[in-house]
Amino acid sequence: MNMMSNNNPPRQVGPENTTSGEYMRNWRQSFIRPMLVLGLAFGLIGMITGILGAQNLVTTLVLVTGYLLALATALLPFPYFARVLVLLAGLFGVAVNELVLYGILGDAGLYFYAVIVIATLMLSTRAGWYALSLSLLVIAAAGAAFLSGLVDASSAQIGYADLMDWLSNLAMLIVFSVIIILGLQQLQKVIGIGETETRTALNELEENHRLLEDRIQLRTTDLEQARHTSERRARQFEAIAQVARVIASVQDMDLLLPRITQVISQQFGFYHIGIFFLDEAREYAVFKAANTEGGQRMLARGHRLKIGQTGIVGYVAGAGSPRIALNAGEDAVFFNNPDLPKTRSEMALPLRVGRDLIGVLDVQSEEVNAFKPEDVEALSTLADQVAIAIQNARSFREAQNLLAEAQKNTSTYITEAWKVLRSETTIPGYRTSGSLVKQLDVPLEGEHIQRALHSSDTVLQARNLTVPILLRGEAIGVIDLLAPPARSWSADEVDIAKAVAERLSLAIETSTLLSATQHRADVERLTAEISTRLSASNRMEAIIQATAEELSRALGGSDVTVQIQPVALDAAEVTGAQGEAQ
Repeated sequence: MNMMSNNNPPRQVGPENTTSGEYMRNWRQSFIRPMLVLGLAFGLIGMITGILGAQNLVTTLVLVTGYLLALATALLPFPYFARVLVLLAGLFGVAVNELVLYGILGDAGLYFYAVIVIATLMLSTRAGWYALSLSLLVIAAAGAAFLSGLVDASSAQIGYADLMDWLSNLAMLIVFSVIIILGLQQLQKVIGIGETETRTALNELEENHRLLEDRIQLRTTDLEQARHTSERRARQFEAIAQVARVIASVQDMDLLLPRITQVISQQFGFYHIGIFFLDEAREYAVFKAANTEGGQRMLARGHRLKIGQTGIVGYVAGAGSPRIALNAGEDAVFFNNPDLPKTRSEMALPLRVGRDLIGVLDVQSEEVNAFKPEDVEALSTLADQVAIAIQNARSFREAQNLLAEAQKNTSTYITEAWKVLRSETTIPGYRTSGSLVKQLDVPLEGEHIQRALHSSDTVLQARNLTVPILLRGEAIGVIDLLAPPARSWSADEVDIAKAVAERLSLAIETSTLLSATQHRADVERLTAEISTRLSASNRMEAIIQATAEELSRALGGSDVTVQIQPVALDAAEVTGAQGEAQ
């Protein structure tokens, strides 16, 4: 490491980007101040000792100046390299002073060794080699001076040192200095390798951590999207359930279709809902209901679409599968409708009952890309509910029509049967007075009687309570009640009279149906018996005679004449002869 690269304190960095060299610089930066303080402490003792033993003023000034410089370096914010140089210069000065005063046998070697160690440890191995070289030069020069007599050896306070003393001390300094320099150099390499491996491992951990965070973020995003999707689906199915509950309560087709469009629009927040039915020829999809004003205008002009050709509805009506149009720009043909200018997305769903396609549910939104592929399943369920509701309404209407027709036929049948039975009844009714029951000779008369018969409603007039007897909605008689004097009819008594009149009506209807059925059975039986007699003979004269006899017997001895026109008989004979000839 170049010593000149340490002019400034190491840059403080975070653990995530600190290199091995930066760690070393940080350690040196934190270690230099304690070393200076320790040096000042021991240097103070040395300075005092030196000043006391100094033989001239120059030595005293040098010691004081050096100590003050070291003190300033330790206390003031000097650069790191300057502080190290001051420390090394102080130690080197002490070493030279020891060498001059005591020679090679004194403590100079220890101070030179300290200079080499501190230079290597606090700067670099190269600085250690420089310090070793400089120390060897100084020691060699001093040794030459002492041994050659340039310096009076007798001035040394420890004693005379010969050549072997100088060489042995130099050798020891070289050996220990090389050991410490090489050892520190190897230690720095090991530290660097360990730091590199640690940094690689940390980088791998950071990369794995980053990948794990990315995966977690991706998984979190997926889970969030899944949660939103699930919540959206849950809201959709809840809305579907609400729509199903509402439309299931409506049976009238004319009320059901507009109600469906309104409820779907309200629950799902869609702009336009339209319902199309396929015509009988399965050539057009005919518009039947909508929730928007534009849709009402389309209904008024009889809007319809060609199946398989016109728009998304026509496509679904032909293909029988759902379709989505998400973008007005890419699918503009589907949105070119002046009656629905706000449409930006559209979905059409087939309405099926079993395998039969009965229509199309058209859903339009004001939002671009409002429908997603997963919405098809949910809204298809909605379409199935709508189709079932429509089919139920159709079935209900058909059942109502059949019931009305059956009631009409039954009413007609009962009315006709009643007319027959009434003509056979000679008694107009019965009257009770106390415990006495007697027949009516003539029908009841009175204004209240006529009002009850004409209005088919109960009439309460003074003491009279008149309740009509209804047969299939038609008044066929009355129950007339006369209250005792000074007494009025209560509401409970009126209800009782009405209930009895209803039971009487049902009993008369049942009796009428039974009598009519028995009468029809008698007619069928007589007809079958006559047919059997007629089929027992092959002769024309016998058949005609049997017909007259059976009809007379069946009709209570009535005179019966059966005549065959001669012309018709001749034509029959001719036809029979031609048949035999063939």
